[in-house]
Amino acid sequence: MKKIRIILNPIAGKGAAKNIVKLIEASDIKDRFDVQIEFTNNVGHASTLAAEAVQLNFDVVVAAGGDGTVNEVGSQLVHTNTALGIIPLGSGNGLARHLGYSMQVKKCLEQIANSNINSIDTLTINNRFAVNVSGLGFDGYVAWCFNHEGKRGLSNYTKIALREYPKYPSINFKFIGLSEKEYSKAHMLVIANATQFGNAAIIAPTAELNDGLLDVVLVRKPKLIQLPGMFYRLFYGKLKDNDYIKSFKCSEFSAIADREVHLHIDGEALAPVSRIDVKLYPASLKVIHPKK
Repeated sequence: MKKIRIILNPIAGKGAAKNIVKLIEASDIKDRFDVQIEFTNNVGHASTLAAEAVQLNFDVVVAAGGDGTVNEVGSQLVHTNTALGIIPLGSGNGLARHLGYSMQVKKCLEQIANSNINSIDTLTINNRFAVNVSGLGFDGYVAWCFNHEGKRGLSNYTKIALREYPKYPSINFKFIGLSEKEYSKAHMLVIANATQFGNAAIIAPTAELNDGLLDVVLVRKPKLIQLPGMFYRLFYGKLKDNDYIKSFKCSEFSAIADREVHLHIDGEALAPVSRIDVKLYPASLKVIHPKK
């Protein structure tokens, strides 16, 4: 029987860990896999448990948590034969939504028990693993504020973004490896492997996880009066290049900002940087891919 390790963040899903364990015990996974459940107890512990699972020849490791847990687990499974599964319990769940995982735990467990395994692309940003959507600039700053204010959820993220939007200064970028050499008065630079930040906020509607390319989206600051239209297109997957948005596809590039700005990788806020070096690795991570 194949072995599956489920790495569960006990504070994710508003502390629903006990109920999730009961659902696992009652699901089809118990009939199809030799199941082991492990709980994380600090930041970075998911990475340790995932690396250990690879050494012990587990067939699948499931990240039960938010985007941070998914990133930690995926970083240890890349370039191995162990597949990543996801039980989405976070605020955004961007990669899980792109792959088609249900946001209901019971249904999600059924998907994991009965789905195919495919390979997807991953990337590194300044030598750090990434798999979903990352950003340099305003979205990085909002992620930093969001992670430091304690309150979770889309409503608080939106509140922070609207509060900081008017006062965030523009950025000038220079590029290596893009047809666009310079870009002035930018608001943020988005690096997208999948389509969305999370919560169905689709910043890169043409992104694919297995095309050997990443989507680079440059955003200038729209006027306040134009924000409702931008939000509509963002949440309905209708963003297109215009006066404020310019997108490219490539496999690697570097960007240099005219000042240090906040960076987030898969939603994790990092220290400000003035340069990023990005490289894609095709078909480098096996994933449980829910059947459509």
